[in-house]
Amino acid sequence: MDGQNGSYRPRTAGERTGSPANGDHGVRDWQKNTWFGPAPVNSNPFDEPEDAPELKAIRSENVNEHIGDFWNSPVQGMQNTGSYRQNTQAGSAVKPVQTKNVVKGKKNSHPLRVLLIIAVFLTAVLLVLRFAVFSVKEILVIGNKSIPAAEVIRVSGIHLGDSIFMLNEKKVEEHITSDYRLKFVYMDREMPGTVILSVAEREPRCWLTYCGIMYVMDKNRMVLYESENPAEYPIDLVEVKGLEVRSNTVVGQYINLGSELQQTIFRELFQEMKVLRCIDKIADADISNTDSILLTTRYGFTVALGDGNNLHAKLRSMLLTQDKLIELGYNSGTINVMNLEQPLFVPD
Repeated sequence: MDGQNGSYRPRTAGERTGSPANGDHGVRDWQKNTWFGPAPVNSNPFDEPEDAPELKAIRSENVNEHIGDFWNSPVQGMQNTGSYRQNTQAGSAVKPVQTKNVVKGKKNSHPLRVLLIIAVFLTAVLLVLRFAVFSVKEILVIGNKSIPAAEVIRVSGIHLGDSIFMLNEKKVEEHITSDYRLKFVYMDREMPGTVILSVAEREPRCWLTYCGIMYVMDKNRMVLYESENPAEYPIDLVEVKGLEVRSNTVVGQYINLGSELQQTIFRELFQEMKVLRCIDKIADADISNTDSILLTTRYGFTVALGDGNNLHAKLRSMLLTQDKLIELGYNSGTINVMNLEQPLFVPD
C-alpha cells in the first residue's frame, strides 16, 4: 500500500486526483457537495444547475432583497394574525397592523347568570307555597242534613292537594247545583289550607198526583222523587190540588204549569208559609180557582184566602184565629180571612 511504502500524503483542499477523462472529478461519491474553504461571496443561492436546473427559471433573482410580486402579495394562512402593509421600495421595514381579538358572549354572562339563579329560586319558592303550604288540606261542609258531607265534596269537584288560590267559586257552584238535591250558598277559604262549603238541601214541601203518579216537590216545584205506591204518599207534606201541569214531571226538573198566575201563587204561598213556619200545620192547598184559594189545616179547619193578594197577612190572621178557636174548644169549621180586620168563622 502507499502508506506502507511511505508514499502516502493527505490530500489538501482544492487538490484534485484523477481527470475528467477517466470519470474521476477529484472527489469520491460520498465527498460530493462538501465544501472546503471560505463561503462564496455574492453567489446566487438558486444557481444549482447540477441538482435542480429546472427551478432556476421560476425563481426570483432578487430573493435576498425580498423584491417582487411574490413578496408583496398578502399573507394567507390558517390563522389570521393581523394585516401587514409592505412598502414596495427595496429595503423598507415590514410594519404589522395588529388587530384585537373580540371574545363574544362573555360581556353580559354575569348578569344573565344572576337572573337565572333568581328565576330558579323564585320558582322553587312558588312550588313550595303551591304544594306544601297553600294547598287544600281540609274541606268542611255546612248546611247539609240528609246528604253526607263526603257526597257534597265529591260533587263539588274539590280535591285534597288542590291549590287553594286556584279554586274557582263559579265552577264549584256549577258542580254543586248539578245535583238537583243541593243548592249552593257560598264557598270560603281559611288560609293556609281549609275550604268551607255552605250548601242547602232541597227540602220536600208538597206533593201532587198526576196521571196516577205521586210527585214530591220543593217549594219551587222541583221534583225530588216520584212513586206509584199510594202507601208512600208523605202525610207530613202539603198536598197541592188543582195545578194545571203542562210538562217536566221528571225528577230533577221544575214542573211547568199552564197558568202563570198559578205559578206565582204557588211560589208566594209556600214562601210565606216558610216565613211563618206553618207548613207543618197545613194539610192541603187547593189553587184550582186562583180567585178563591182554599187551605185545610191539620186541626180540621177550612180556610178561605180569596185571591193571591196579601198572602202574608191572610196566613197570619188564619193562624191567630185558629189558635183562638182551639182555645175555645172548636176543632172544625170554616175560617174566612178575606176581610183581614174582621175574619169570619162558620162552625160545621
